[in-house]
Amino acid sequence: MSASRILVASSDAVKRAELRAAFELEGYGVAEAATASQTVHKACVETHDVLVMDSIMEGIDTHQLCCTIRLRSKLGIIVWGRETGTTAIDSLNAGADDFIASPFVAAELMARVRAILRRVARPGEKNQQIVLQDRAIDLRSHRIKGPGDREIRLTPKEFLVLRQLVSNANQLLTHQNLSQSVWQRDAVGEVEYMRIVIKQLRRKIEPDPDNPRYILTERSAGYRFELPSAFQ
Repeated sequence: MSASRILVASSDAVKRAELRAAFELEGYGVAEAATASQTVHKACVETHDVLVMDSIMEGIDTHQLCCTIRLRSKLGIIVWGRETGTTAIDSLNAGADDFIASPFVAAELMARVRAILRRVARPGEKNQQIVLQDRAIDLRSHRIKGPGDREIRLTPKEFLVLRQLVSNANQLLTHQNLSQSVWQRDAVGEVEYMRIVIKQLRRKIEPDPDNPRYILTERSAGYRFELPSAFQ
């Protein structure tokens, strides 16, 4: 794990120090950010694999910070904080890959970081491109290309869910299947997160997200990726 770099962002110096010590004990390289501007700069300009971020940064809404970073970087993002109101949902909608409720134990956070690192980076993965009606899924670059010259970057969590669906094309994947494969946890408590990611994917892939033709819902069961006939 020594090659992986973690960025810890919080205005709380004590919390940053605690997390730095925990990550360094696991062998990670660690950098810190104390302000929103530092977080954006370090996440988007420097080389880091995962951002672990406090939900309270200088009074700026977490989802705004996530949106800004996600436009410029595809590093993994984990937000922590008290799950009040729509904090978790807003963070996930804005591009965060995971949300962990505070207080949390270090072991759970480490497991979530390892899950992102394991599942996102696959050196040597074959270049695959699946051509849809007016756009294409590039699994190597984690991008959706089209319509026209448009290119949209997939977040790490979106990519993991999409790759799992594509790898099991035309087959039903239950909520539990996807949750265990992507989050490394059972489906309990993850169904709402999954719905958010699926909704985000449909916005990027489907010509008409409200009437999907590729990512189909099997009611009360799970999801299925309808592979275009040219690939069957």
